[in-house]
Amino acid sequence: MTIKTHLSQQDYIKANLVLLYSKWNMKLITGIGIFMFLGSLLTLFADLKYGSGSTILVAFFIMAWIPLLTYFTSRKNYTTNNRISEPIEYTIENSGLSIKGESFTSTLTWDKLYKVSKTKNWILIWQSRQIANMVPGRNISDEQLGYLKNILVQHGIKNNL
Repeated sequence: MTIKTHLSQQDYIKANLVLLYSKWNMKLITGIGIFMFLGSLLTLFADLKYGSGSTILVAFFIMAWIPLLTYFTSRKNYTTNNRISEPIEYTIENSGLSIKGESFTSTLTWDKLYKVSKTKNWILIWQSRQIANMVPGRNISDEQLGYLKNILVQHGIKNNL
């Protein structure tokens, strides 16, 4: 089975933001930022003496800095790394996974994969805890997804397909 993909810059940025917010610590930090922001607004509008406008700035910084940094870093990585922007073909066989782009070819046996996960719009093929290949969900049919799930189950690869 072959899956053909081509990530646009927007795809790559969105995938990195999805990966960022899939971590529990980022959700916690965002929750703290929202709590601080709402608390600051409450004290500001209630005219309480112990509230200050600087807390709003700190809360905004907490909520905006990391996503903005991720956005600009992803944008820079996409433009400087040509391998990200080229068309990629994933070939899934019983023996393993072959990943082929215009400038590279990689073959992985199933025992070398860490896991495969699915989000609302992405299939993430994890080579390790830190490295994932991103396949947009629009590029894979339900039939292909079923085939991939069967192979992953046969080889004991963690997945949530």
